Amino acid sequence: MSAVQRTLPIRYAPVAGEALDSWLEFLAARLHCRFAEVLRALGLPMRDAAFSTPMLPRWVLMATGEEIASIAEGSGVSGDVLAAMTLRRFDGHAVVIRPGQRRADRRLLWGRSGSRFCPVCLADSGGRWQLAWRLGWSSACTRHAMLLADRCPSCHRIPRLRAHPRREIPRPGRCACLPPEGPLGTRCHHPLGDTPVVALEPAGVTMRTQRLVDDLLAAPEQRVHWPLYGPDGAPLPVMLRDARCLGGLILNHATASDLSEVAEPEVLHQAEVYRSRPLPTDAPHARLDVHSYYAPDDAAATALALTAALQILTASSVPAAGEAARWLTERVTSSGRHLHPGGVALLSGGTISIGLQAALRCSREPKVMPVARLRHRIAIASTRAPSNQGARARMLPTALWPEWSLRLAPWHARGKPVARRADELLAVACLLVGNTTKIHAATRLMGTTVSSHNVSSLLAELTRRPDCADVLHTLVLLADHLDQHGSPIDYTRRRALFTTRADFIDPTQWHNLQRRMRSNHLPDIAHAHRWIFHTLTGTPPRLAHPAIAPATPAQRQQYLRFRWRILPAEAELLAHTARTILDEHGIDEPVHWTPRLPARALRRLVLPGPDPDSISVRRLHQAVPGGDFSIAQVARTLNTSTAHVIHLLSQHPVDWSPPRFRRTQHTAGRVPQWRAWYEQDHLSLQGIADRAGTSLATVRLALLKNDVPLRPAGSYPGRPRRK
Repeated sequence: MSAVQRTLPIRYAPVAGEALDSWLEFLAARLHCRFAEVLRALGLPMRDAAFSTPMLPRWVLMATGEEIASIAEGSGVSGDVLAAMTLRRFDGHAVVIRPGQRRADRRLLWGRSGSRFCPVCLADSGGRWQLAWRLGWSSACTRHAMLLADRCPSCHRIPRLRAHPRREIPRPGRCACLPPEGPLGTRCHHPLGDTPVVALEPAGVTMRTQRLVDDLLAAPEQRVHWPLYGPDGAPLPVMLRDARCLGGLILNHATASDLSEVAEPEVLHQAEVYRSRPLPTDAPHARLDVHSYYAPDDAAATALALTAALQILTASSVPAAGEAARWLTERVTSSGRHLHPGGVALLSGGTISIGLQAALRCSREPKVMPVARLRHRIAIASTRAPSNQGARARMLPTALWPEWSLRLAPWHARGKPVARRADELLAVACLLVGNTTKIHAATRLMGTTVSSHNVSSLLAELTRRPDCADVLHTLVLLADHLDQHGSPIDYTRRRALFTTRADFIDPTQWHNLQRRMRSNHLPDIAHAHRWIFHTLTGTPPRLAHPAIAPATPAQRQQYLRFRWRILPAEAELLAHTARTILDEHGIDEPVHWTPRLPARALRRLVLPGPDPDSISVRRLHQAVPGGDFSIAQVARTLNTSTAHVIHLLSQHPVDWSPPRFRRTQHTAGRVPQWRAWYEQDHLSLQGIADRAGTSLATVRLALLKNDVPLRPAGSYPGRPRRK
């Protein structure tokens, strides 16, 4: 550049939104001089040093600070105003400019060469070109409600692919391209203000889309706050990459009938003409998805793609976006292209946002394998990618907690479970949520012997049954609750400690209690061992030590009956014994525990089983008759299922003994106090009977039955004799 620079004799201010090259050409036209003379006067180079062929630099893409300062000095226009007339302020936001080349990358953010234009704007402004027309995201003029024109109607070339010829005087508003035919060096010079374009409804969907895009481009540094992008929003280039991905899928796979409600008929017709053109096959980088690989060179196709894409991206939630995109993903898959949940992230070169990934997975939910739904947490429209969640096995029992098994396990109408060992299968399914662990590895971590086929079969059944519509959703909520809040019990440690143990309770202690509590049919002590093992580890007794594991279906039914027919005193003794065992191993954990989810999270979910808390303990105890009873009868009384009643009786034992045995049990609970009165306070049997409000015979029999040695009458000195 020259050391001494003159200023222009006449100064003209740029119009709002004008591109830098348009303003330079306008200056040359007003001064009626060749373009090169204006460039020299402003101290600009005549050649771009980045290219071997002689060509002018593309200042409209990126002007250097030195060039901006030189233009400002020669023209009197502020440097900030000049910098805003280049695409540099959009670099990295709405376009990617290759450094050192002053060229837009056509493969990123729909960068394009040349410029679209509004004929009316050109005519009204005297041939001034707007900077926004150069962006691949501009397809319509919001001022005049019409599509932008793509090509000169005479030479059919895209305007402004190259800089204006240096040796010619610019003619604003006219085409400066070389015509396909004619003398060498001549220019088309067709008046672009006469270009026919498609008129749009000012309040139509195409115009609304372009206004929304223009508002976003007006502040490219601002984040886009749409529900799809969560509370923190997303940067503009993230949103535009999502729009580019969806737009490419729409242009490649959508049919005219799919888009009939998306745009005006004229826009749709012009876009269909564009899409019907044969794709180039001789290009060095020819691709089948050329519509998504490069920005469309047709304004109608761009408008159509953006309008349809933004209808998905602006949905009210991630599931709503998935529903809006369902027609599109169905078209994509019907063309033979697979959209596996794990492969969605690879669309558009792996550049789409996690919000759009979640929406596309939601759109494929009915077609996705149940295991994949759990791994990708599709039921809650998760944006989190699967990872190794093997540590969750320490928080899960081998069989899902009884309360949750009751709610989630499906049953046949005739009252039989759909799947055997459903509680173990559901626990494995809970471990698979958001997890990359294979099913067979998950079963080993859980200490169960169910097969991968069993797990897959149950999950498939859950997705087929209308009464199980939200079981997978609930499993995801349970897994997320464990990941966030943890579990007070380390089930892996308990499985390692107690699975090889054959006895848990002292036989003498158990039999003594049985003699006091039951008159006949004493339960096998193996059931007591099984109960403690089951309670401590959350593992079904069938997986316990062979000495106590029920080996036959009959034994398993007997244990199940024992659990719901257990008496309160028996349950208290077993729970106390379990607590003692944990203390012996130095384990400071609760004996048993069940995770609780907020009621609002489950309020509208469709689950196969009843809410365990829907029947109070008091109502349950009132429904159980004295003596022997039928579980089906109690279920009919409470208007619920037998599985529900079995669960409630297991958790809240009922004293179902006949009146005589209830009195015996009541007496057994008072014996320790009577013994203290007799041995420590030295009361007589009659004195104890009077104080307790019972008979002398009852006190005498109770103390003898509990091996308390009785004193001979009058043997204690100082005791007043009975008169």
